[in-house]
Amino acid sequence: MEQNTYGFIGLGLIGGSLAKALKRTDPSCRILAYTRTRATLEEALKAQAVDVACSSVDDPQFATCSCIFLCAPVATNISALRVLKDIVSPDCILTDVGSVKTDIHLAASEMGLDGRFIGGHPMAGSEKTGLANAREFLLENAYYILTPTAQTDPAALEDFKELVASLGAIPMVLDYEQHDYATAAISHLPHIIAYSLVN
Repeated sequence: MEQNTYGFIGLGLIGGSLAKALKRTDPSCRILAYTRTRATLEEALKAQAVDVACSSVDDPQFATCSCIFLCAPVATNISALRVLKDIVSPDCILTDVGSVKTDIHLAASEMGLDGRFIGGHPMAGSEKTGLANAREFLLENAYYILTPTAQTDPAALEDFKELVASLGAIPMVLDYEQHDYATAAISHLPHIIAYSLVN
């Protein structure tokens, strides 16, 4: 049986929960990760959420991944994409978990990654943050928005949808502009109003 290898840039609440969910559903999988904070990597290794702690974003071990999850802030994810595009194999799926998709999609397009980048937004979370609060069942029954491009290989999209569904999440495909419009109306606007009322 082929061993699946996944990469992570960032291991906060969502990244850590994804890694733990992958380990739960596919115990034989191999997970590589890089985080800015070494203590977080050590915690992930101790919790067996990660198998290999990478020393940097340009660690050559990322070339072995079939899918890499970018789980850092948007600007950091874009910087990581610039590095990873020259390291990963041509069939590696590059994805993110950000709640805003336009900036990273435009950057991926500029880098010629339209066919390999599938935006992602797991609609799950908690009032708590960080790997310490990551849960293997956090994504269960949560919508997981996927934002492919016109150039995305349909087979790769189908594989990624199956992966998301295997974690217990509900994959839903949207255009990235539709996603950002809907998210702004449903999620971001109420936060702005609530923040304004508090102040």
